[in-house]
Amino acid sequence: MPYAPGTRRRRISLRRVLWAMLAACALADCGSSLRPFRLLVEVHVAARANQNSPIPVTLLAVYDQKLFERLSEMSAKQWYDQRDQLRRDFPSGDAFTEWEWEFVPGYTPPPAVVEIPRNANALVFANYRSPGPHRIRLGPHQRIRIDLEGEDLSVTTLEAAERSR
Repeated sequence: MPYAPGTRRRRISLRRVLWAMLAACALADCGSSLRPFRLLVEVHVAARANQNSPIPVTLLAVYDQKLFERLSEMSAKQWYDQRDQLRRDFPSGDAFTEWEWEFVPGYTPPPAVVEIPRNANALVFANYRSPGPHRIRLGPHQRIRIDLEGEDLSVTTLEAAERSR
């Protein structure tokens, strides 16, 4: 069935208009809520932390609210025991993203920058030898310091730490 005269031209024009709108939206910063935010993470490790043993630390960005609630109830030991299965249960990376480090007592590593999607909730697990949850939920901060102390961890926003000096 042949097109009416000018039909093809209209389709191309509509396509051009859509592309122009998309480009304008990108220039005007539309969709910025979907862009990740950069989180600056500083880590301080106490000299005799974790019975003078390395401390595995995982930062999770969790996109699925039900999974986040489940993980928020886990201790670090449970996370490290179940993480391989969780990776198999959620293989595509659609449910969570993780960053892993291992820190030696007394060592101060350089700051790390991670990009966390704005629709994610974040958690930090530290695998201490001592009993306890060793888990902290993170708020929407841009700069944090994780203090790996003798028997547990704490998180401070750098803005708050700088104000208290």
